[in-house]
Amino acid sequence: MAISICGGCQHQINGNVRQCPLCGGTMSHQRPEQDKTCPRCQISMEIHHYRGYDLDQCPACEGLWLEPEEFASLTTSLDVFRDENSSPQYQKPAHVGAESYLPCASCNKVMSRQNYKAISGIQIDSCIHCGIWLDRDELQQIRNFIASGGLDKAQDRKIEKHGMAIDALDDRVSDLELMEKVLHKFKLKRILFRGF
Repeated sequence: MAISICGGCQHQINGNVRQCPLCGGTMSHQRPEQDKTCPRCQISMEIHHYRGYDLDQCPACEGLWLEPEEFASLTTSLDVFRDENSSPQYQKPAHVGAESYLPCASCNKVMSRQNYKAISGIQIDSCIHCGIWLDRDELQQIRNFIASGGLDKAQDRKIEKHGMAIDALDDRVSDLELMEKVLHKFKLKRILFRGF
């Protein structure tokens, strides 16, 4: 059974929970130390040193396995802008055709696939507790995307999407208010509380 540890009170909980039931803090999943297997090549991965982290890298396909904390740290704006190798000249990669889902390098369960920040065009595979699989050069592509202002663009797109949803909801509420006014125009209760 998996063990999660609270980042706040350091309480250990059996199971895969996201929040501590005692203090409400964020839980971190305790992963057993074991050799990782490349999801693509099915061979053991080797240690690759990158910006102070020991990442697991496949010697054949050069894909990288990152634990969630490593991925979060290496994809922050602060870390990217401190790196001379990050280029703001990001070009969205060509869309790759459909391919089968990959197994997790740690627990061997099927990983989910998503477009990083919805607009980057970089497809990343992730296991919710174990980590993230990046194919060759995808980590540098993500860092270039961030250096080019991609996080701001993704945030702007999200705000625009929410704004459109709010406008649509406002239209629906206006329509309902008009319908209520037409249907209940002469009801005494409505006249007393809302007027004509």
